[in-house]
Amino acid sequence: MKNKGKITVSIIGVVLSIALLVVSAILAEEKIINTATAVVLIAVSVVLVWIAISYAAKVDYETGVYKCRKCGHTFKPTFRAYVWGAHTLTTRHLKCPECNEKSWCTRKKMK
Repeated sequence: MKNKGKITVSIIGVVLSIALLVVSAILAEEKIINTATAVVLIAVSVVLVWIAISYAAKVDYETGVYKCRKCGHTFKPTFRAYVWGAHTLTTRHLKCPECNEKSWCTRKKMK
């Protein structure tokens, strides 16, 4: 439950940052704020989105393991493999350390 709260905070951060990005672009387009201010606000919102997404990925990585579809081995991938592996909401294309085969591994919650 504690991790769901962290993910929720991260999602709220992303949404608010995107809102700041959109509002900044609109205000700049309508000449309500000057271009320099708009650039700063847009840069800040992009950084905030990146931080929030990174935080959510870190929390998700720390709470899950993956099960190989080929051999059934349960393992925790490296953070790099976790981030860069092709994925859906519940699977990632990972190389199993047990059988050394790549497959769509299913995410399981750590016990």
